[in-house]
Amino acid sequence: MPLGGAESGRAIILTTRLADSQVAVRVLNEAGIASSVCGDAAQLVRELSFGAGFVVITEDIATQERIGPLQGWVLKQPAWSDIPIIVLTGRIDQPGRTLAAQQLHEALGNVTLLERPFHPTTLISVAHAALRSRRRQYEARELIGRYELLARELQHRTKNLLAVVLSIAAGSLKDGGGGNEAFVSRLHALAKAQDLLTEREDQSALLEDVIKIVLAGFGDRITLQGPQIYLKPSMAQGFALVVHELATNSAKHGALTSPDGTVAVRWSVPMPQAASVPLPLAHPARPRATAASAAGMYRRAGLMLNAPPLGIRNQFRGFLARRAPG
Repeated sequence: MPLGGAESGRAIILTTRLADSQVAVRVLNEAGIASSVCGDAAQLVRELSFGAGFVVITEDIATQERIGPLQGWVLKQPAWSDIPIIVLTGRIDQPGRTLAAQQLHEALGNVTLLERPFHPTTLISVAHAALRSRRRQYEARELIGRYELLARELQHRTKNLLAVVLSIAAGSLKDGGGGNEAFVSRLHALAKAQDLLTEREDQSALLEDVIKIVLAGFGDRITLQGPQIYLKPSMAQGFALVVHELATNSAKHGALTSPDGTVAVRWSVPMPQAASVPLPLAHPARPRATAASAAGMYRRAGLMLNAPPLGIRNQFRGFLARRAPG
């Protein structure tokens, strides 16, 4: 179907003489161009609301007051639209024709004057040029619609991102939240997750990639194992903060305090239909280990935390966007 709809490639015809309409319909039909004949300007405007490639009118109609409805429609058409109008005229070299042509352009905009009598191929050529122009206009409408959708989506995502930043600030800058250093560190983790999301057209991110980019500073001390799973944007942001928080706790109180310490990250989907992913993180713990800070991040990320008092094994679940193919 054409971009403008099923009727977007047709001609709408309005003439004072039936013979003119019949000739135009026959010539256009032979060229494979559908057409609709109208009885007056009001009907023409109604037909335009259903879509059209171009309009064909005769000069006598264009110079009469009853063309007012068409002129009003032309003035109110959307910014992307500039409907082509073919005006069938008498001899153009008559006195005063230049002024009349100028007035037609001012009143109806995108006007092409076609002098009668004309060869059928001339009308067909002008009609095809009008259709090409109209198709470009419909393409412009589609692009404008996409840009408007992207602008709304960008505004929505920006609001969500600011909400996450405010949440991080509230958690970091309160008593016992880690202060400025923790705030900046968490923002870096969030920024890394955003980099992953912007690299993909569908705005999703692989769970494994999120873990890798957040824990890149620990090198081969982190081992990863699990299926390919895509995270939706909101989950990827929260998950990056959770991983960052766990790594920070491990670096302060757990296995990563030792140069030889390692952390194993494993995840799986128990059933093909499962909507959540259990993700255990195991590492040697010290008696003073605590999961309080990480638990706060889990709650803000929409995850459930299960952490024993000694922090030997952390496990949480979160809703995923979809499994990767295969």
